[in-house]
Amino acid sequence: MVKPIGYYCSYTPGDEGLIAEMQDVWGAQFQELNNCERLWMIVKLAEDLCAEQENDIRASVSESMERMDELQSGDKVGLIEALVNQVKYFK
Repeated sequence: MVKPIGYYCSYTPGDEGLIAEMQDVWGAQFQELNNCERLWMIVKLAEDLCAEQENDIRASVSESMERMDELQSGDKVGLIEALVNQVKYFK
């Protein structure tokens, strides 16, 4: 079951701001977005967060990403989920 966006971030119903506007337009679970829009938002958010970090990407990481076509879609989503959780907890 998909949880509302407030479960994942500091949004509480009644708050104002960007997240409130997003929820009003796309629904509490972003159900009005298609997967391409969700993935595009993930990319843009990741780019923004990466810009705040030291950009020291090892060659092995870059080379692995050049081989993404070898992965099934479900494995790609699984890797995204694993990496997001690691970013959250290993700062």
